[in-house]
Amino acid sequence: MRAIDKKLWRELWAMRMQALAIAMVIVGGVGIFIMSLSTLDSLFQTRENYYRDHHFAHVFASLKRAPLAVAKRIEAIPGVDKVETRVVAYVNLDVEGFDGPVSGHLLSLPDHSRGLLNQLNLRNGRLFEPGHDNEIIISEEFANAHGLQSGDKLHATINGRRKALTVVGHGYRRNTYTKSHRGPCFPTISVTV
Repeated sequence: MRAIDKKLWRELWAMRMQALAIAMVIVGGVGIFIMSLSTLDSLFQTRENYYRDHHFAHVFASLKRAPLAVAKRIEAIPGVDKVETRVVAYVNLDVEGFDGPVSGHLLSLPDHSRGLLNQLNLRNGRLFEPGHDNEIIISEEFANAHGLQSGDKLHATINGRRKALTVVGHGYRRNTYTKSHRGPCFPTISVTV
């Protein structure tokens, strides 16, 4: 062994605690990096599973006064798996305890169905009854904040008309759903491919 090699080993032995500390920092950094990548991968996988389980749409389109034939034409596009139309409305709600109106977002759902796409996760209560266009399912957060239960009434201004709406359940999503009689126009189309 050459003298320079002996000197290197002697100096390294003298700095053994510093070398150990540097090695531990490197090991800790690599461990945190691997943990971060694993957590990120887990979050992506959880999101994908949640979207798949609740049939989230991959594409959204908002239209005004679109005939049903548009949905049929979109279904015919190669690669399109499902198409669902919904009526969407932004409304003013009269909520007890608030002086001014509270903004609401209403989405229609078919009778006795959570929807084909972007499904509602009903936490308590029930789905809409056929023929009742005055029933709503509200978010749990909104219900808890205002002490609303199934059977309570909310008043909403929809397209300039005041309407009494009956709460029939609480949903998991942050949207408010209402059953609406569908006319010839469908403002929102959701597509999954």
